[in-house]
Amino acid sequence: MSADVNGMFDRIAPTYDALNRVLSLGIDQSWRRRAVLALGEVRGRAVLDLCAGTLDLSRLAQARGAEVVASDFAQHMLERGRTKLKTSIPLVRADAQRLPFADGVFSGALCGFGLRNLDDPLAGLREMRRVLAPGGRLVVLDFFRPRRALTRAVQVIYNRKVLPLVGGLISGDASAYRYLARSIERFATREEAETLARQAGFDNVRGIDLTVGVAALLIAEVKS
Repeated sequence: MSADVNGMFDRIAPTYDALNRVLSLGIDQSWRRRAVLALGEVRGRAVLDLCAGTLDLSRLAQARGAEVVASDFAQHMLERGRTKLKTSIPLVRADAQRLPFADGVFSGALCGFGLRNLDDPLAGLREMRRVLAPGGRLVVLDFFRPRRALTRAVQVIYNRKVLPLVGGLISGDASAYRYLARSIERFATREEAETLARQAGFDNVRGIDLTVGVAALLIAEVKS
């Protein structure tokens, strides 16, 4: 991830949560719950929250008993999320494409709305595969490029008109939300991302559309 993108996320950190709720009409919370549930049983297990942002997924995984480590390139995002947690967890500033963790140390990994921001998503997926133990599971939640024509048309209008306008008004940084809109439009479809996950060495790769394909889960496993 480039320094410019890192700086952008640090700038919008103070208003990031509020904008997520406004821009998704609160639906993003149900998507995050689905992502954590898709990990399966996590009580007492080590879970990496990658591209963790303001720790929404970390909070949900911790509530289910996981031993969470959160990592993000933007330190200010991580700091904003501290107060959401019942107990403190390790917060690691790191590039998702070069993780500072040993091989096979996590039983599960989450990546919420971060894969599309990586310069090389395949490299990021390979790192996620590397740090997962045999039998481990990855769940990616993201805005993949829609396949449905209607969803794609609605998304283009929303991304080009609503996202920069509302994002700019609340955060004071319309350029950041123009970047986020472009990142969605140029990202892979869910099926293309599933192919990347297989190339990264994952098994049993599958996807679940959420809200008629507006967002989706990619679920992948490491062979036992």
